[in-house]
Amino acid sequence: MIIENIEYSEKYNLIRLSISNEKFFVDYDLYYELNLEKDEELDFDTYKIILANDEYNRAKNFALSKISYSQKSTYEIKKKLAEKKFSNEVIDKVVAFLDSYGFLDDAAYVKAYITDKDEISRWSRNKISYMLKTKHVDDYLIEEYIGLVDDQREYEKASFFADKKIKDDFSFENRQKVFRHLAGKGFDIDIINKVLDERFK
Repeated sequence: MIIENIEYSEKYNLIRLSISNEKFFVDYDLYYELNLEKDEELDFDTYKIILANDEYNRAKNFALSKISYSQKSTYEIKKKLAEKKFSNEVIDKVVAFLDSYGFLDDAAYVKAYITDKDEISRWSRNKISYMLKTKHVDDYLIEEYIGLVDDQREYEKASFFADKKIKDDFSFENRQKVFRHLAGKGFDIDIINKVLDERFK
């Protein structure tokens, strides 16, 4: 295996090596440590080191591209890296790198998620909690921040959905339908009854 070309990748801030018509990205430290040169023939051990560093750099850049678009939880980043078939060792290393630079902050992620789903999507607290659990967010973070949505806010959201569903039909049958509709959205029974008692008299 011979190094056919050595270039600087401005996009990734890495050294790009061409070896046997394949591209590999290595960081500067490894490049200087191995003292790599064009037309150099590589032994298998050196090639394995380059291969491992290339996988790490590709995984790191992939993860950085994902968090540049929107905040991600630690679990989501791990899942996306696993879907790309990166090794567990590399995934753990990338997560440690992101965490060390503050790119992964599950507490901030939870707060932003709760605020977004409450204010924009009008999800109930129970639905928000459930969806965060499906993302494998630690329970203590959910419990700590779900209180950002208080009972008054739950009442306002339930009222919004109830008024859309009632449509001037204040029959007992429609009350039951609206009850099921709000329950299906995850609102607590006491909130639902408060909203309905004020409308169905």
